[in-house]
Amino acid sequence: MKSAQEAGRRDDGDWRIIEDLVVPKCTGKAMGVRRGQTFRAIAHEGKQVLDLTFLNAHNYREHFSAELSAFLNSLEGIGGYYRLTKLYSNPPYENVLATVTNDIVGAGGRGGERGGHYIDDGHCTRRLLEFMGFPDDRTCSDNLADAFSEIGLRQEDTFDCTIFNVWMNSWTDERGDMQFARPLVKKGDHIDFLAHIDLVAVFSVCPLRHGPCNDHEPKAVRLQILEEGPEEPGI
Repeated sequence: MKSAQEAGRRDDGDWRIIEDLVVPKCTGKAMGVRRGQTFRAIAHEGKQVLDLTFLNAHNYREHFSAELSAFLNSLEGIGGYYRLTKLYSNPPYENVLATVTNDIVGAGGRGGERGGHYIDDGHCTRRLLEFMGFPDDRTCSDNLADAFSEIGLRQEDTFDCTIFNVWMNSWTDERGDMQFARPLVKKGDHIDFLAHIDLVAVFSVCPLRHGPCNDHEPKAVRLQILEEGPEEPGI
């Protein structure tokens, strides 16, 4: 039997592109994804991290829970802290918001023992950059604040530290210390999320330029909303 990710793989000619957007480096944005549509993130310019969360489009109190998703995926034998198949929402909802249907990096197709993401790493903030010695740099927290403002939310209106760190190559070592390395993703690689309900994708194109997270240079990311079926003639 095919896995969920194998079953979800389709040739590019089998998709109808609803929205196609190159999001500039060091910025944040929100995009609507309707039930049954696929949200695709593409490493448009190479090794780059995308900090991503999903909200129920009809109830912003329900949002992606990284911690619960990692735990439940581990119990189901379909993922953990370095790869997810099902993205669950926070209690008391605990619904499957989306399913990862295509992920060559997280599935180990680019090497690495853990997979190609880190699910429970949060995102870079002002205080974190202060500790690193770069207090004036832009952060994912700044980007996410901009993204939430597009749907009328302030950061304090939601819990935005529960993030899917797409292509983040980091881990906790035997002493409990965080370690970081260059992303395993290659230019043109992508990851697909199939929406189970109407969603809002909220994300930051990580601006971190110190260290290996974005291979020392922030880059743009391409994002698409897709539906099953080929392009109609003339479109």
